[in-house]
Amino acid sequence: MKRLFAAGLLALLLFSGSARRAAALTPTYTVSGTYRSSTYHKNLLALTKTGDPAFDTVAAALSQYTYHEGNSTADFGGNNTSGSKNYTEYNRALGTIGGSYSYAWCAAFASWCLDMAGAKESAGGSFASCTLWVDRLRELGLYSNRSSGYTPKTGDLIFFRSAGTARASDHVGIVRFVKEGRVFTVEGNSSNRVSLRDYALSDTYIVGYGKPRYEGERLSATLLSMEDKTPGLYMVTNSFLNVRAKPSSAAAKAGTLYEGALVRVDQIEEGWGRISYGGKNAYISLDYADLATPLIYTVSYTVEGESVSTQTYFSFESAKAVQAPVREGYRFSGWTDGEGRLFAAGDPLPLGDLQLTAVLETLPEEEPQSPPSAEDGIGDLNAPPVSEEGNTAPLPSPSLPEVADRAAREAGSVTGVLAAVLGLWWYIRKRLG
Repeated sequence: MKRLFAAGLLALLLFSGSARRAAALTPTYTVSGTYRSSTYHKNLLALTKTGDPAFDTVAAALSQYTYHEGNSTADFGGNNTSGSKNYTEYNRALGTIGGSYSYAWCAAFASWCLDMAGAKESAGGSFASCTLWVDRLRELGLYSNRSSGYTPKTGDLIFFRSAGTARASDHVGIVRFVKEGRVFTVEGNSSNRVSLRDYALSDTYIVGYGKPRYEGERLSATLLSMEDKTPGLYMVTNSFLNVRAKPSSAAAKAGTLYEGALVRVDQIEEGWGRISYGGKNAYISLDYADLATPLIYTVSYTVEGESVSTQTYFSFESAKAVQAPVREGYRFSGWTDGEGRLFAAGDPLPLGDLQLTAVLETLPEEEPQSPPSAEDGIGDLNAPPVSEEGNTAPLPSPSLPEVADRAAREAGSVTGVLAAVLGLWWYIRKRLG
C-alpha cells in the first residue's frame, strides 16, 4: 500500500519579487519618499543579492538605468526627464556639500552602487570627487593607468578626463564587461541620467581603472558568457521593444516595452526570451535587452509534512533531486511536485521554484517468531525428523521378524565365542596333563 503526501507546485515568482525568499539588494539607509515610490527603487528590490559583490555592483547600476537628475528634492524619484540641476537620490545618500545636494553626481552614483552590493570599503569608501577617489585608490595600490595595458574586469571603476582638464579625472563609471576590444559601462551623470556607454580600450578619454578589492567573485567573470543564454531579469536597452506572441520577428505583435523596463525572462529560445505579458506567454528579442541578474530558484523538500531541506540554485546552474532521509517502516519511491511528475534521487530538476514531497511506500509488517528451544527439537539428537511439508515425521518401527533375527544373530555370536574359549582351555589342559 502506498501513502502519497503531495503538495502543489509553488507559483513562479512575480517580477516584483514579492514572493522571493532570497535576499534582495536593499539600501543601507532610509530612502526618500519620492524614491521609495519610484520604478528605480522597485527595480533595485527585484534583484537578488548573488553574493558576488562585483556582479551585484553592476546589477545595482543597471537597475537604475534611465534615472534622470532633477531640479529639487522633489525630483529624487528620477522621473524629471528635463531636470538639469544635479538633484539625485545618490547625492542625498552621500550627503550635502556646501549645504546642497546639487553637485556633479557620477562618483556619488558609483559609490551608491558599491554600497548596495556591500562593497563600499573594497574601493576605499564613498566619494563625490573623482580626483580624490583616484588618489585614494593609488594609495591602496588599486589603480592602473590606461597606458599600463591593464584589461578591466566586471565591477571595476573606469575613470575619464575631458580634454583640457588638469585634474586627475572628472568623470567615473562602472565597467560591465570587455568585448572585442571595447569596454562597456554604466555611468551616472551621463547626459544628465544613468546611461549605458562603450569605448575602445585605446580611447584617450579613459585615464585609468579602479580595481576594488572584491571578495567572493564567482559570477562576474562569466557575465558576458551568460548574456542572452541565461534566464534572468533583463533590462530593455532600446528606446522601445516589440513584444511578440511567438519567438519570431514575423509573429503577431502583442505589445511594447520601453527603455529601462526590467523584465523577467524565464526561458530562452535562439535569442528570444519568454516573458509573461498580459497574463500570457510572450517573447522579446534579447538583441535589445541586457542581462541584469540571473534568477535564483528555491527547492523545498517535505517528508510527511515536515520540511527536511531547502536548497537554492541559479538559473544557469543544474539542480538534482536529493535522497530522502530514512523513515523506519517505509521505502522511499521519489519526490512528487503535485503535478504528477516524480523525481528519483539524482534526477535533474526543471528550472523553477519547486515544493517537492516524498512518496513513501509502507513496508509490510513481519509476523513475530519465537526463538528456537529444546522443546522444538532443536539440538535434540532424539528429536523426530521434520518432513518437507514442515510436519514432524514418525521414526520407522522395525517388524517382529527383524527383531527376532537380530536377537538370534547377537545370541549366536556370544555362544560361538564361549565355545571357542572352552575348546582352547581343554586343549591346553590335555597337553600339559
